[in-house]
Amino acid sequence: MGNRIPFQENLASVVALLPDGRVDFFHPQLADIIHDINAGVTNAESVDFNAYLLREPWVDIEQFHLSAPAIAFVEITNLCNLTCEHCYAWSGPKRQAEIGTDAILGILDTFDEMGVLQVFLTGGEVFAHKDAVRIIQHARTKSFSTQIFTNGTLITREKLQAIPPGQSFFISFDTAHPERTIRGKMNFPKLRDIYGWMTECGHVLRTAISVHRRNLEDVEEIFDWCAENEFPRPQWLETHPIGRALLNPHILLEREAIDQVFDIYRRCMDKYQLPPATITPGQVHKARDISGEPLGLQSRAEIRGVETIKFCQRLERATNQEKCGRSVVYVNSQGKVYPCSNCMSNDIHQASSITEKPFHQIWEEDFDNFRKITFDDYESCSTCAVKANGIWCQFRCPPLALNVSGSETGCGATEYLREFMLRSNAYWEERRRSGYKLSLKAARRPVDPSQGQVAHAETA
Repeated sequence: MGNRIPFQENLASVVALLPDGRVDFFHPQLADIIHDINAGVTNAESVDFNAYLLREPWVDIEQFHLSAPAIAFVEITNLCNLTCEHCYAWSGPKRQAEIGTDAILGILDTFDEMGVLQVFLTGGEVFAHKDAVRIIQHARTKSFSTQIFTNGTLITREKLQAIPPGQSFFISFDTAHPERTIRGKMNFPKLRDIYGWMTECGHVLRTAISVHRRNLEDVEEIFDWCAENEFPRPQWLETHPIGRALLNPHILLEREAIDQVFDIYRRCMDKYQLPPATITPGQVHKARDISGEPLGLQSRAEIRGVETIKFCQRLERATNQEKCGRSVVYVNSQGKVYPCSNCMSNDIHQASSITEKPFHQIWEEDFDNFRKITFDDYESCSTCAVKANGIWCQFRCPPLALNVSGSETGCGATEYLREFMLRSNAYWEERRRSGYKLSLKAARRPVDPSQGQVAHAETA
């Protein structure tokens, strides 16, 4: 993306993703300055962005939405070489009438013009698309930050070398034991090689683990492997009742497993925590990842990705309305536009298609009914322990609520997920009080929470 700053003009404000990763509302005067920065007339390092920060920006709460998505997901194909039992996109074969490469490049151009801050390229499997490298190269010429979701198995060294250095990848990797995978025919030795190739080519990578009943015993092994090879901390993701997981409920974790799950979760997170004595002023960035966990040392690309998600979560809290369809959008491989991936998975709340009308019209005109839904409509929250403990819940989500409770404004969390939220919140509150920081890099020796210091035992 070069040195350009993505930004969009909203009601009496500018929303921008700054070079240091911050995303916020700024005074409209900053728009002209950003234009000069992007044109090469002004050096971004000479600008005091804090002078333009708006502490209390004006927004229209009624059917709130930004002038453009802050985050856009673009599914370039539904074709995938794997058939994961939990896939939210039902990936495998191509969808009928998938849009062509030119249309994909066109929507990326539109996102750049509108001021989208971050684009996730996803599938299917991104590298199953014949023009995957060309699409990524095109995305990297835009001002927005680009992230790529991939299973990694179709990547070659040549493809990585053709992509500008600094590309950020999220790689799905659930187990190194073929008999326990739910992903189909996954080539784990090759996947390990690809991690090395990415590092050689100067790219940023992160492992994303969808935790489920089949791989629970393997999760800690993946954390250990990443730590031993100095790869970033894996991202722990809960498998939700959406997409193909609805056909495979046997993989979903249940309330009875919470003690076992949380023992593993705690050990995994402890490996990547820096004790207070090792942290120097200014060393730890204040960003948090998609689950709300605080992040430690990380690359610029990683910070930019995380801060945009964090900004959308802040908007949810401020407006009492979820981010989907307001600051987030999903375009599938047929060009159909949805508020988010979960709505796409359930095929609900679809707007028009980019093959039928321009995206900027879709964004302004087609989500009115969805945007009428607010968090106040979720009456079950009033008696939920998650809300009573002040925990922000991501399961006030129409498609998940429909799958779990039978109502779009019911509870979208299973009993297990509610208990996991309660326990993880208590765990992180205790760790924050003790002064520990979660890092993308593993501690050289594992943290012993009971002693409040770095333990002397060898890494498990």
